[in-house]
Amino acid sequence: MKATGPTKKSTRRLIVGLEKMGKKSKQGLWFMLAETLGKPRRMAKQVNLWKLSQMGKVYKNAVFVVPGKVLSAGEVEGKLDVAAFAFSKGAMDKIRAAKGKAMTLEELLEAKPKASECVVVV
Repeated sequence: MKATGPTKKSTRRLIVGLEKMGKKSKQGLWFMLAETLGKPRRMAKQVNLWKLSQMGKVYKNAVFVVPGKVLSAGEVEGKLDVAAFAFSKGAMDKIRAAKGKAMTLEELLEAKPKASECVVVV
């Protein structure tokens, strides 16, 4: 059985948008995100809040980019700016309660951050 990648049109549009951003900005971050999202769902990344919170202590003022789903296990220590393909409801509530930002990858593309401001979490 051959893997086909995402079939939802919105996901395919996001992948094309990431690739266009990569070509325009000449930054590999966007190509890497597009490649990760193009893999089958069974290979999708899942990251818990405790991991993001630990990384937030090391990388201050960074936007954490998750090419998968952010889950609510753990507590948020400090303000986190997180962009992800999807969030669990609990994770989004915890991030916002800590005065952080929880945004989709589409919103991240519209903000056009520099790659140096982003930390990819896999």
